[in-house]
Amino acid sequence: MRAVWNLGTHFTNTYLIELAEGWLLVDTGYPFDYRHFLRAAKRKGIELSSIRYVALTHVHADHAGYLKRILSYTGASLICLPAARGRLASGVNEKNVYVSRRILLPINRLSAATPRFQTFEPVDAAGAIDPLTQPLAGEGITFFALGGHTDQDLCLRVDDRLFVGDLCMNGAGATGYSPLWIEDNDALVESWRRLVRMEGETLYVGHGKPFPKGKLAARIEKQAKRKLCKLCR
Repeated sequence: MRAVWNLGTHFTNTYLIELAEGWLLVDTGYPFDYRHFLRAAKRKGIELSSIRYVALTHVHADHAGYLKRILSYTGASLICLPAARGRLASGVNEKNVYVSRRILLPINRLSAATPRFQTFEPVDAAGAIDPLTQPLAGEGITFFALGGHTDQDLCLRVDDRLFVGDLCMNGAGATGYSPLWIEDNDALVESWRRLVRMEGETLYVGHGKPFPKGKLAARIEKQAKRKLCKLCR
C-alpha cells in the first residue's frame, strides 16, 4: 500500500499521498500554518519540488490557506472542482452556513468575525484540472464530488482509503462525525449514504483521526434529524 503522510497541524490535516513519481498534496492549512508544513516536510525528508499535484477538497481558509504559496513554490498542478474557482478567487469563506450544535454558536460567530480564520490569499484557478476527468486514474486514484459541507465537496479514493475533507469530522467540537459548518444538511446526509455504499473502508477526514466507515453508517439517521443553527442572523 502506498505511503500517506499527514503533515498538518493538531487542528487541520494535510495529507501527502505517494505517486509513482512524486506526491499528491490534499489540502493546505490556514495561511499561518505554512511554516509548520515546511518543517514537517523537512522532517520527513520530502522535497517540495516533488509535489506534482495539489487537490483541494473545498474552499475554506483552513484548507486553502497557503494554497497559492505552495502552488507558486512547487509549480504543482491544482486539482479542484469548477465550483471552487469563484470561491478561490474571492479569498473569503462562505458564511451562509449552519452550525451543527447550538452550544458552538458563540465560538463560531467569533471565528466568523475574525479575518485571521476566514480569509486566505486569493487563487486564480482558471487553469485548474477538473478532477472528474480523472487525471490520476493511472495512479489508481479516483475523484468524485459530493456535497453538504459546501456546495460541492471533492473526495478521492486511494486503495481502501476515502479522503473526504470536511464531509465528516472526528476532531475537536465534532458531534457524531458532523462537520461544524453545514451548507445543506439534506445533501450532507445523502453524501454520507453514498460514502457508506462505496468501496473503501477507512475515512480520512480534514479534522481528527481516520475512522472506519461503518461508524459513519451508524450516525446517518441522527444526522438527518439534527437541528441546525444559522451561523449569521
